Amino acid sequence: MTKHQNTHLVGEDQKVPDQQPNWLESLRRNFDAEVHLPADISHEFLSAALLWAIDNKVDFGLFQEADEIIIAHFGGDDIYLPSRWFDKRWHIGLEDKEPFDPGD
Repeated sequence: MTKHQNTHLVGEDQKVPDQQPNWLESLRRNFDAEVHLPADISHEFLSAALLWAIDNKVDFGLFQEADEIIIAHFGGDDIYLPSRWFDKRWHIGLEDKEPFDPGD
């Protein structure tokens, strides 16, 4: 079997494997915080999280990488977005402010 390699110049906005186009990277940098969800998160959870963010007027961008789904947002909107709680599961919103007592 012969292995062939294609080589060609890539324009500024063309996608290079494993990289986002420059304009997309620029858009993503406009946000000051990100939530990185695993790519295999359930569609139901992701839908609920995005609908909750929309209902609460959160400005966000949704980006996908090979192994992650990224919700880019502005820092003060954390209470309306998914976060990983002490139980190692994803929940929408911030974890309760009460201290966690491992003895319970």
